[in-house]
Amino acid sequence: MGDHHDHPSLQTLADGADWAVIRCEHGCLHLRLGPLTLTLSPVEFERLVTMLGEAYVRLSVRNAVERCHKPIH
Repeated sequence: MGDHHDHPSLQTLADGADWAVIRCEHGCLHLRLGPLTLTLSPVEFERLVTMLGEAYVRLSVRNAVERCHKPIH
């Protein structure tokens, strides 16, 4: 598998160490997460980002509530 930075038909939208979001000439979004690559349509990508955002908010609220209810020793 070649480096996506060298391929002229790929547009890197985000890149961080082993993770990247890449758009190909067909409009698909490729989420490279280390050895795993998810290929999504723009609609599927939007649904995934929305779901992850909701999960992040819920997890943050849950963590904040748990911190507030921990007994102080």
